[in-house]
Amino acid sequence: MRHLILFSGGVLTAEEQRLLNFADWMGVRTKTVAIDNGSMLSQHLFSPPDSRPCLAMSASVLALLYERLPEPKSLDFIYENGADFLIFGGSDSPQHRNSLSWLTAGAVCGVASPSADGAVFDLPNSSRIFSRQLAGLSFSIECKVSVPTFELRCQGGRDPLPIMRINGRPMFVHLERAPCRLFLLAGSDIPDVAEPLHRSDGIEGRYHQLIPLLIFLRHSFGKHRWHSPECTARLIIDDPLLNEKYGFLEYRTLLSSMQRNRFGTSIAFIPWNYRRTSKRTALGLLGQGADLSICIHGCDHINNEFKITDQELLGWKAGLAIERMQRHQVRTGVPFEEVMVFPQGWFSTAAVGALRANNYLAAVNSTCFPADIERGALNLGDFLRPAVTRFHGFPIFQRHYPHRLIDFAFNMFLGRPSLLVAHHWDFRDGYQHLEEFLQHLREVEPELSWPPLSAQLTRSCMMRYVETDLIDVCFYTKRFQLLNSHTNSVRFRLAKQEPDSSLIRAVRIDGVDAPFSVAGDFLRLEVQMDLGQVKEIEVLDHPRRAVRPTSLGASYSMGVLFHRGLSEFKDKTLTKHPTALKVARALARTLKLWEPYIPERVASSTSDRVAH
Repeated sequence: MRHLILFSGGVLTAEEQRLLNFADWMGVRTKTVAIDNGSMLSQHLFSPPDSRPCLAMSASVLALLYERLPEPKSLDFIYENGADFLIFGGSDSPQHRNSLSWLTAGAVCGVASPSADGAVFDLPNSSRIFSRQLAGLSFSIECKVSVPTFELRCQGGRDPLPIMRINGRPMFVHLERAPCRLFLLAGSDIPDVAEPLHRSDGIEGRYHQLIPLLIFLRHSFGKHRWHSPECTARLIIDDPLLNEKYGFLEYRTLLSSMQRNRFGTSIAFIPWNYRRTSKRTALGLLGQGADLSICIHGCDHINNEFKITDQELLGWKAGLAIERMQRHQVRTGVPFEEVMVFPQGWFSTAAVGALRANNYLAAVNSTCFPADIERGALNLGDFLRPAVTRFHGFPIFQRHYPHRLIDFAFNMFLGRPSLLVAHHWDFRDGYQHLEEFLQHLREVEPELSWPPLSAQLTRSCMMRYVETDLIDVCFYTKRFQLLNSHTNSVRFRLAKQEPDSSLIRAVRIDGVDAPFSVAGDFLRLEVQMDLGQVKEIEVLDHPRRAVRPTSLGASYSMGVLFHRGLSEFKDKTLTKHPTALKVARALARTLKLWEPYIPERVASSTSDRVAH
């Protein structure tokens, strides 16, 4: 397998170590070569030789080489081997300016460090061959940053190509010196995949650090680094009943828009409403091949419903939600997807365990941070995967509002599903905004597909080619569908993060028990597949006996009824009168009308579930 070879001056700097860690996290093997006095680079490079070397070096190490090897032909052996060569950390120091000019034969004639208050980053369309889905887009970040930029000199036919700019000035540049390809990155702000994040941080503030390295690794290593085999998307609309109309959402208009614009939608349906759907209406809306489905949105959908930490109550709630959806399916003939969307986006780590214990496929949420964790429970690297599986090995997929195109383009470039979230009030002015946004998504990725939500998540994975007939696969859901779309028979090495392997009873492939092992926090197994073959992999847990409260009491049931009634009155009536809505919200907060009491501990028994 190809390696990223990092040249260092001896002891690794913090930036060099972060680069190695980042490459390793993205599935790229690395080597380190120390440049000592009297040594020639060519003596260290290729043992055994790579078919096309991939090299990295800080601008400080480049300056060191410039001092020792000032002759113009000193680096010809690198150019002649057709290396992909990343130089990072360029600053405005004279040493960096001189060495970069030496390396690029004058194409880089200087480095400047402008003030970056209100910095806007963009990726020109001219660099699409490198930036792919990100080309033509721009973004800004809230925090103040100071990133050096390059001063470039046109040379006629071999001009440097800006890949990423800050305030219109190039900070990440490609220069071809055939057959060698140079990538120059100003600044030494290499992202740390182990950096702990807080729920208020978000990965969006690190785009300017992440994108250049992701572009370099993608272009240089292709399918030999972690990548996704497909780009998928889905719109998820929270809360509405399955009626012809709910608030500003009109289903017939939605279905017409879906057909014209070729997208799929999942309704996050509140299980408490399971007896309120007309069979005729449900089949009319969700039948006849319409790409419309339903998933699970809480249980009673009250405030902080899955934010609590009472494991027994959470287990009962998660199980009751499934039971209600099953009854809804029997009544209406409409199937549902065992995917949870948490009410108001709040959930606890215990809630994640409750979903796993009740056989849910996954959760989709606007945040992947449980409400009860401290900073550091999730790090930057967790968000460079399609799903967060750190809690109980259960996948949480992140979704976004269709506001910033860069968020979805970044997901596509990285290999994460593009999940859009909406509510009925987002259609106050019709569907034009959504349709325009979806058109932009299609321009970003013409091959974007819209499978049903459960199909999308069960196929979500990251792959890495090891050899022509050996591929590593990381998957995230306990039911996983693997397709061999390659041109030959392939052996797949599969892995799934499982922090607590004692939960696992068996692993089945196409319904037959298969051997597996657990190493560290990962379940591992292998499967041989012929061209075009599909395998269904399922991870089975040991059964856990349902423990549930005998009753939450009449006051709780009345509180839920009152809460749901107020919520629907707000959605159907008050949202059409903004002033009245503002007054009602203030009154509700003051009187806490929409927060029915949930006891932390309730009397419990081990009896079977009863009708609710």
